[in-house]
Amino acid sequence: MTNFEWGSKLNVLPYGMLYLMSALFFGTAVIYQPMIAIAAVLLIILLGISISRPELISYFVLITTAISINFLYDGSMFGMEILSLYKLVIVMLLVPCILVNGLRFRLSHPLWAMVALLVITFGSSIWLPEMTSSIAVKAFIGLSIPFVFLLINWKKNVAELQIKIICMLPLVSVVVGLLLQLAHVHNFLNIEYTGAVRIQGANIPAHLAMLAFMGVAIPFIEVKRNPQQARFFYIMLVLNFFILIGTGTRGPILALGLTVLYYFYDILRQYLKGRTYLLIPLLGAFFLIVVAVFWQLDNFEKRSFERQTDTAVDLSGRSEAWEYFLNKAADSPWSGRGLGAVTVANDGTLYKGFVVPHNEYIRFYFDGGYIGAILLMFSLLAVFILVYRALAPPIKPYYLLFIAAFLIYSFSDNTLSTVQFIIPFCWYLNCLYRSSQPTDSPQKEVIR
Repeated sequence: MTNFEWGSKLNVLPYGMLYLMSALFFGTAVIYQPMIAIAAVLLIILLGISISRPELISYFVLITTAISINFLYDGSMFGMEILSLYKLVIVMLLVPCILVNGLRFRLSHPLWAMVALLVITFGSSIWLPEMTSSIAVKAFIGLSIPFVFLLINWKKNVAELQIKIICMLPLVSVVVGLLLQLAHVHNFLNIEYTGAVRIQGANIPAHLAMLAFMGVAIPFIEVKRNPQQARFFYIMLVLNFFILIGTGTRGPILALGLTVLYYFYDILRQYLKGRTYLLIPLLGAFFLIVVAVFWQLDNFEKRSFERQTDTAVDLSGRSEAWEYFLNKAADSPWSGRGLGAVTVANDGTLYKGFVVPHNEYIRFYFDGGYIGAILLMFSLLAVFILVYRALAPPIKPYYLLFIAAFLIYSFSDNTLSTVQFIIPFCWYLNCLYRSSQPTDSPQKEVIR
């Protein structure tokens, strides 16, 4: 049971002494280590906000996922890789949110699966020569952190606003990307070796596509769940759809195919029952798809058919990578090569971009074997089922299609190990679950 009520206890702190000590510390730091002082001041400001208004810091943390910081800053800070430092900082910032709102472990199954993968790693996996204990622990922490976002017991009104923010993340990335382009820091567009021109915003095209995938899939659910907010979610759906098409990323577009087909069926079925006003969104959706096809047809042809490969469609090296990783895992099929081993498996045979195989089923089979991969998949299914049971009947078909799209998308990209997908994905599942509860969960029942 967690009922911290610790925010009020800060009132007893001797603020005058605290301010004096802080001023002395930062005055000295500015002279000797100005960059560290600036970073520390910013961190303290954020921590102060997170204590006084934890929901505000949650919005800030969520918005930061719209930016692929590891591609904007290539290097380390304070002796840590920038992406690892980013994950550490967001966890630190969310600690007050956790203390104020509490945790609820109903959706904790993936965390326990990650613990099991770590046990398998040190107990029975056959390690590659390049594998080390630090790689395993680092991978465990990095892969587990996003699943913590399934546990925070957000209030319903906060969860509803967070859902809207998730839908706006692709637009945030595009706006920040334009600003970075104007500042000559990062290119807004990415021009491939094939000649295809792809929007990337403040990310790389694949990461912006992940954000846009969420920004398209979620409004289908939310229009059904919150019809009074339908205008906002339809606008987000249209904007995110064009952003997704503009990235030129094929995997998420194909993954959303079933959802789009069901939407046409659902709208047409209601129209035939006499709801004639639905003719407008029906024709509008058809028009948008036609425009998107003509806009991006040349790009998709360049990416899919211009390069000669062993497959009918150019998979951008995925087929070779999948075969390579499967062959390397063959010596330890049941317990894998160890958590994180996939990140050191590419010996230079593959293109350097394949640090992981761009297929999450192969990735976790490589790391945890059949046992680890099946445990993780079943843990995710347990979460999906719990959320499904909390939903009203009209919402369930779109939710199931959302999960199906995620499972399809995971065949061609790193959905569980990329910040721009897994954090918004887990965050949304949690918010959807909290928002579908009849009332806010009382804090005294947070941990059972």
